[in-house]
Amino acid sequence: MGRDHTFYDSEYENEHYDENDHGEFTPNTVFLAMSFTAEMTEYFYNIREEAAKLGLKVIRVDESVGSGLILKKITNGIEDCEFLIFDLTKERPNVYYELGYSHGVGNESEDILLIAKKGTKIHFDIAPLKIVFYESSEDLRSKVYLNLKKMIEITRK
Repeated sequence: MGRDHTFYDSEYENEHYDENDHGEFTPNTVFLAMSFTAEMTEYFYNIREEAAKLGLKVIRVDESVGSGLILKKITNGIEDCEFLIFDLTKERPNVYYELGYSHGVGNESEDILLIAKKGTKIHFDIAPLKIVFYESSEDLRSKVYLNLKKMIEITRK
């Protein structure tokens, strides 16, 4: 993301926060962190299709080719993509770690969409953040589309 401030500088309006620092990113890209299970595959396709309607390309590291370092691809995606989606369903430690990393490298709340299937246990450190809960594939589609559309409007003023 290339900002000199962090998510928490933005949220708490600390002295390091610069509202005019929009960082550097690859336009029209979305990094997606989620559990890679058969059950979640349908949700991945739903997210990708809704993002595409807005001209956004979703990047998920398990779709990358070659034998490069996965962690490097993850950190590059978090740092380089314009928007980030973290699906907290299944309580995967890697998703929580990647969300924390995204906060540390300067992504702001308007760059990040947190989602989870209704009934997901949300852990203490994440619980105060705004999380969009979905009940079904159709509900997920609607919420992802509307939230990404709003994120585009806010961040591209």
